[in-house]
Amino acid sequence: MINETEQSRPEMMKRLRLGLRHHPIARWAMILYMAYPLVDYTLRLPYIHPIGVIWDGIVLIILFVVAVRRWLSGVRPSWFMWQKFAGWYIAFGFAMMFANLGQPILAVQGLRDDIYYMLYTFLMPFVIDEEDVPQLLHVLGSLAVLVGVNGIYQYVTKAPIPVDFVDTNEHVRTRVFSILQSPNELGAFMELTIPLLIGLFMRERDHRLRKLFYGFGVVVCLATLLFTFTRGAWLAFALAMVISALLFDRRLFLIVLVVAVVGFFLPPIHHRVADLFSPVYLLKSAEAGRISRWLTAFDKMAANPLFGAGLGRYGGQVAAFYRHGIYSDNYYAKTLGESGLVGLVLFAGIQVSLLFEIYRKVVRKALGRDRFLAIGLFAGVLAVAMHDFVENVWEYNPMVALYYAVVILALIWGTRKFGKGGQQDESVKD
Repeated sequence: MINETEQSRPEMMKRLRLGLRHHPIARWAMILYMAYPLVDYTLRLPYIHPIGVIWDGIVLIILFVVAVRRWLSGVRPSWFMWQKFAGWYIAFGFAMMFANLGQPILAVQGLRDDIYYMLYTFLMPFVIDEEDVPQLLHVLGSLAVLVGVNGIYQYVTKAPIPVDFVDTNEHVRTRVFSILQSPNELGAFMELTIPLLIGLFMRERDHRLRKLFYGFGVVVCLATLLFTFTRGAWLAFALAMVISALLFDRRLFLIVLVVAVVGFFLPPIHHRVADLFSPVYLLKSAEAGRISRWLTAFDKMAANPLFGAGLGRYGGQVAAFYRHGIYSDNYYAKTLGESGLVGLVLFAGIQVSLLFEIYRKVVRKALGRDRFLAIGLFAGVLAVAMHDFVENVWEYNPMVALYYAVVILALIWGTRKFGKGGQQDESVKD
């Protein structure tokens, strides 16, 4: 084995920048992480459930060990702008936790749910090279196609709708949920991955079978998105595609047009969207629905405008589990109710800055067919960020894990591949 202390610094840096190729354990850890929904679902089955509780923690430890080794060897990735907001948000979260240790379970669990999957993004730049990113995105794209096929199978076989997602006022064939166990979360997963699949399809040129696979995947995943009957996912996906088309490529309007035409001619979809604008829906929503929950978040914050009610005390899964509370159905409202205006500003800063960075450092600099993939990554992230205005998407582990993973992978790929000269890795400082 080569002794790194005997190598010159340039040679050592070159060797250390080889990414996952020479770290089999880290490579498999990242592959499992990018297949998070399937791995988590499988490992939480009876008899192996204890492994399902800790497996992502093991991945975090592996990434931490590799990152520390590289840091000690001189690798210094520069932080992205959004991670600086994340750092302030994490520090604020710890301060909130210590301020609420009168109820330690709520405080600790509330903090964990808010920041845990952000921590991975501080380690991945040490571990992953730009050449690794397309391979990891292929893993995510392939999983999305399999989930899409499973969603169509559930629709054809009329899988029973989970009790929490049955609306007594509407009659639909079924609402598919696949391995994500929730139509809303499956809709969010589809809106994140369909733009990715479109980008992979458009980018592919050398492998015909792979291109056909992703083209097939776009069709089945669009169908599965429709069969979730999740209005928030539909609207977020459509808006993200429209915004991306206006910013980058107006040909994307074709995708939105296809979805809109299908929705117009399918009565269940037409009725479900039309109900959003009915006086009856608005009245019920204001009395005991989403609007009521958003107003409740404001009331929770009003008692302590700067810092809110405290972590884990309102609007999320921790409050629902320990305090028998309700979901806010708006992650931003949940953040406002729990951590006040300070928490909301910091959290919103994370989301705005990461979208701006992907736009500025990845999409605008991408060339050729890579640009399609860059646009797809941006559109998927934007869709999830908008969907969280009407759902607690980031409360569900697979979705928050993949959301931040896609963000950091996009930035690693874009800044290192499309940096100075197209090949210079500008994130590594000597």
